[in-house]
Amino acid sequence: MVVTDYDDCWLQYDRVDDPDRLSAYRRRCLHAYVSEEGPELRAVRQELRVGLDGLLGREPHLWQHPPRSQDGFLAVGRRDNMEVVRHAVDAAEVDGLDEEGYVLRATEWEGQDCVVVTANTDRGMLFGTFHLLRLLSLGEPIADLDVVEEPRAKERVIDHWDNPFRGSVERGYAGQSIFDWETLPDLRERYWDYARLLASTGINGVVVNNVNTEKPDREGANDAIAGMEGWQLLESENLEKVAALATVFRRYGVRTFLSVNYAAPMLVGDLDTADPLEDDVEAWWKRKADELYERIPDFGGFLVKADSEGQRGPYDYDRDHAEGANVLGRALEPHDGRVFWRAFVYSEHEDRAVQAYETFEPLDGEFHDNVTLQIKNGPIDFQPREPVSTLFGAMPETNVACELQITQEYTGQGVHACSHLPQWEEVLEFDTHGDGEGTEVRDLLVDRAGEGFAGVANVGEDRNWTGHDLAQLNLYGFGRLAWDPTLGSEEVTREWAAQTFGRNPSVVETVTRIQEESWPAVIDYETGGIGLMHMMYNGEARLENHYDPGPEEWPEYTGIAEDGIGLDRTPSGSDYASQYQGPWPARYADPETCPEELLLFFHHLPWEHELDDGTTVIQRLYDNCFEGVEAVRALRERWSALAGTVDERRHRRVAERFDEQVVQAERWRDSLVSYFYEYAGVPDERGRVPLDD
Repeated sequence: MVVTDYDDCWLQYDRVDDPDRLSAYRRRCLHAYVSEEGPELRAVRQELRVGLDGLLGREPHLWQHPPRSQDGFLAVGRRDNMEVVRHAVDAAEVDGLDEEGYVLRATEWEGQDCVVVTANTDRGMLFGTFHLLRLLSLGEPIADLDVVEEPRAKERVIDHWDNPFRGSVERGYAGQSIFDWETLPDLRERYWDYARLLASTGINGVVVNNVNTEKPDREGANDAIAGMEGWQLLESENLEKVAALATVFRRYGVRTFLSVNYAAPMLVGDLDTADPLEDDVEAWWKRKADELYERIPDFGGFLVKADSEGQRGPYDYDRDHAEGANVLGRALEPHDGRVFWRAFVYSEHEDRAVQAYETFEPLDGEFHDNVTLQIKNGPIDFQPREPVSTLFGAMPETNVACELQITQEYTGQGVHACSHLPQWEEVLEFDTHGDGEGTEVRDLLVDRAGEGFAGVANVGEDRNWTGHDLAQLNLYGFGRLAWDPTLGSEEVTREWAAQTFGRNPSVVETVTRIQEESWPAVIDYETGGIGLMHMMYNGEARLENHYDPGPEEWPEYTGIAEDGIGLDRTPSGSDYASQYQGPWPARYADPETCPEELLLFFHHLPWEHELDDGTTVIQRLYDNCFEGVEAVRALRERWSALAGTVDERRHRRVAERFDEQVVQAERWRDSLVSYFYEYAGVPDERGRVPLDD
């Protein structure tokens, strides 16, 4: 185990305790023959030292030639450089892999039992090495190992919402930013370990600063986001700092990106316009791109939030979003860079849900090949549950990425346990009918270069990185699902639990059940569970902003009234339902066929409207709020029962969080049921509402 003043998360590398398995691993892995060509292979050697020492209880012997050990050895390298690799793997097999794919194979060579890790790039061998160590950590047999794998999605990027020069993190619940811009280009050990965490899950890109990059004097800017000085990172004197971080991430196969302000030609340059069709603006972006790539040859590109929440954009110049994005795309094209253009746009509109589709769907096919439209999973804003964005399946001629929120802005922040993996699995399995029946969201993210995933990061300076120990799963799970979106939530949770808390089957099962059941509980006590959202307080205090219950602040999102609750998004209302394809418009538009979990998102219904089982809308809301609290109490008891089987420090930290989550869940329940009763005037059939004073 790495000795640090912070957690190793899922890279614990606990000693293998099964004697037979330990013997089999030692026979094939205590001696390692590893190439040394590129920087990623240095990371491979270091990870093998750390990982195999922890797992096998002995530091491995790293050789520069094939060892003649009696037992055998591990070989990491290319076919051109290693005879044992040529013996184990056909050339066509490796040549057919993409640049991040790999082969893991057990073989016998000159009487020795060997394991081979190979690829056609150093990055591929790095990702392959991490996968081999994952298999060893999970106790999987390797005598017949035969894995040929490559990422299904090309782009797998973490988006930091860190504010350079302030040290704060917007929507950050794990302490200050890990990036210390005041001391860069000096490098902290923590940067290297963070790069390890990302690479171990298959993440290949990192945006190091906030999507909100506005200058303080921007008239009309949202006060909550004004003054995020990330735009300054494009200034020449700050690029040395960015380049220093890039050297760390490069070692682990992760490209560095910057979030940029659309008005950068004015803020950083000396122009008086950022009009994308002006020649001077195009020339400025080209010069800046050339400067970036001179300093950072593998720079990934730009992330842009435009025309939303006070951020500048092409609308300031009567241009559309394709024209706005393409000027940046042309600047990056000679360097193989990419623009991630967020589809999160909203302004004055009767229904925010419909705006992204109305803005972008008419522009399908107009975006440059190196522009990726980054679409939030739902149409509102990372709510505990919302329907899938209608843009998925509606942009067949545009590269798209699914933006997921790893940090828990609306699901308890760093206090409540809430795995996002079941939610993401639900989104990825949604059949958009974009190319006929069976066109799931995950199918739309893997076809072309430029498609994939972006996740809003949840790391900070806290010892455990994520504020809540169980929130580490959301970071790990994002990387694994981005690598292979066909993986199941429970499968990924089990492997995370085993690597994080040890291979004890009882512990793994308990932790997995806690994580899998945490999201439904949060939905129930924070929303009532049948399609409501935006029930939170929107104050400015750090934890009160989107943390405390405040349903009275957002009647426009709940449609609450004396006659009923919910919003009409059918043809008689905002008609969001008609933006879907296939059977969904008709299914969502009819309250009898609309899925119950989304019912009040699409329909305004009387309080005593009966659901399929005869329960009324108001009674279901009451029942779900109370059941959500009981579910959290049960999760707390399950965690408490792990005392003595999970290390005391982490067990205590999580137990304290569960105690607070129960208190907060009760507050949410009481606030919501009282609010519902105030309008409905219908008491709970079970006598719980109205609440006793």
